[in-house]
Amino acid sequence: MHDLAPFIGFVAAHSGLAYGLVLLLAFSESVPVIGALVPGTAVIIAIAALVPTGAVRMWPLLAAAVAGAILGDGVSYWLGHRYGEAIVARWPLKGYPEFAQRSRQFIERHGGKSVFLARFAPGVRAFVPISAGMLGMPTARFYLVNILSALVWAPAHILPGALVGASLTFAGAAAGRL
Repeated sequence: MHDLAPFIGFVAAHSGLAYGLVLLLAFSESVPVIGALVPGTAVIIAIAALVPTGAVRMWPLLAAAVAGAILGDGVSYWLGHRYGEAIVARWPLKGYPEFAQRSRQFIERHGGKSVFLARFAPGVRAFVPISAGMLGMPTARFYLVNILSALVWAPAHILPGALVGASLTFAGAAAGRL
């Protein structure tokens, strides 16, 4: 993975961008193909490490992550619901038939909870919402699980990052005194 230090330095200097960036990263993790290419989790955790410095605030960061996750899965679900099986025959999805198949199997095996579980499962994560739409999962059921999973997923990424940032801040202060 590339060194994130210059990027994080930029975000710290322009902290107003952090919230929009976290929203976009959380959104992108839910979009097939893009979610596999964008290192959203690593960058979100790195941005969260800025919370103890005061460069970014915890609650707006959590809200941005939750909103991005809900919107990303929602758009993917809508695309699957709207276009059905035809969407996996189009670029760029047609290049990833194994992910589409694995996500269908994941939904068949886990039912409604598949949307929740997939949010934490690399590989099928970005394909399960679109497959849920294609397979006709009821919209209310999808959004209930989508929202609940986003409310768990966001703190699971933001809080460890903030803890790492606090640890580094504490270690830096202690190192200076030593």
